[in-house]
Amino acid sequence: MVDFLKLFQKVISREVKLVKLNKEVRELCGVDVAYWGETGVAVAVCEGEKRLINTAKGKVTFPYIPGLLFMREAPIMIKALEGISPDLLLVDGHGIAHPRESGIATVLGVLLEVPTVGVAKSKLVGEVVEENGLNYLVLNGKKVGVKSGKYYYSPGNLVTLEDVIELSRQGYPSVLREADRLSKKFREDLKLS
Repeated sequence: MVDFLKLFQKVISREVKLVKLNKEVRELCGVDVAYWGETGVAVAVCEGEKRLINTAKGKVTFPYIPGLLFMREAPIMIKALEGISPDLLLVDGHGIAHPRESGIATVLGVLLEVPTVGVAKSKLVGEVVEENGLNYLVLNGKKVGVKSGKYYYSPGNLVTLEDVIELSRQGYPSVLREADRLSKKFREDLKLS
């Protein structure tokens, strides 16, 4: 099963388009998941003309395996994103800064055909190399993201590294901070029910 999932990620990585974000970001969304036992709670927070919060919960049985987070979190994230077409989706996880250049932000970006950026709290692969005042994340000689503060930003799909650098300069995105906070709040509500 693991070999098949890794092959799936390689197929997804071939579908990635690293192209300049072709429109102004009017609706920015962030998505995150928190867990209580085998129940996952996904929250999508969108800011644009109006503020939107979508939630989804469901049973999560796939174990945590580094590099295969998409199997654990993508299904419930997709449920939380139903009916939403953001100009840019930020995902708590990696994009192409991944062993198979196909982290959860990449998988979601390709499957949903939406511009995505992965914003991760820890480094999965590569090394941080300082150049011209930026801390690039380099994998096999290729720049696959940037480190800004304690976070690692990488393109998922339909964005460029330049788009990601611009985003990283704005500080940790409020939509991701709010999605993280709300997913943990809803997890606590599950504990109490």
